[in-house]
Amino acid sequence: MSSFAGVLNGPALVPPAVTHALICLHGFGSSGNDLIQLAPPLKASLGNLAETLAVYSPHAPTPTRMNEGLQWFSDASWTFRDRDGIEAASRQLEAFTQSLSQHHAIPMANIALLGFSQGAMTSLYAAPRWSHPVGAVISCSGAAMWQEDLNPATCHKIPTLLLHGTDDDVLPADSTVAAATGLQALGVPAEYHLLPGLGHGIDARTLAHISLFLQNLWVPTS
Repeated sequence: MSSFAGVLNGPALVPPAVTHALICLHGFGSSGNDLIQLAPPLKASLGNLAETLAVYSPHAPTPTRMNEGLQWFSDASWTFRDRDGIEAASRQLEAFTQSLSQHHAIPMANIALLGFSQGAMTSLYAAPRWSHPVGAVISCSGAAMWQEDLNPATCHKIPTLLLHGTDDDVLPADSTVAAATGLQALGVPAEYHLLPGLGHGIDARTLAHISLFLQNLWVPTS
């Protein structure tokens, strides 16, 4: 756990010395207790980076309309077209990330966002629009919301990894293909991988892609 108290709260795994941080955003109807479970297996694959990588998994700020778990923004009758809600979540997440950067005295470039489902929607929407860019965005089983409004001249070109199961019956994998294609058209260094047989979830293959992506991004080559 961590003594850091930001705008958002939730479980965290924080080493004594921190050089990098990963913020995990859970899906609709879940909580931060869900994605924090990814921290031990992911850190086990990161080598020396794991020794100074903090993993935060904040709870989304509001309950769902059925009061079953939490949400980053409204499902808006299962369309998820809640522009005001996702804007509010973006502002809260930006404040949390900036406070975390100051708390650990690390640059924003040393912080990555990892979102699953609605958390991925939030990450893909928020990060290109913030005042200062983070180091990376990782989208798992996600989709891009209002991507058509991004201006290629002003949006942040953040390294982005998108992962999606081909058997996802909640959010089709086509949403990740569309998001990646749109980001690439904006000049964003985005790569995507479709994982055969995976449904709406995260598996060992997903973690392997994330581990390689983070090490390529943050571990210096000799």
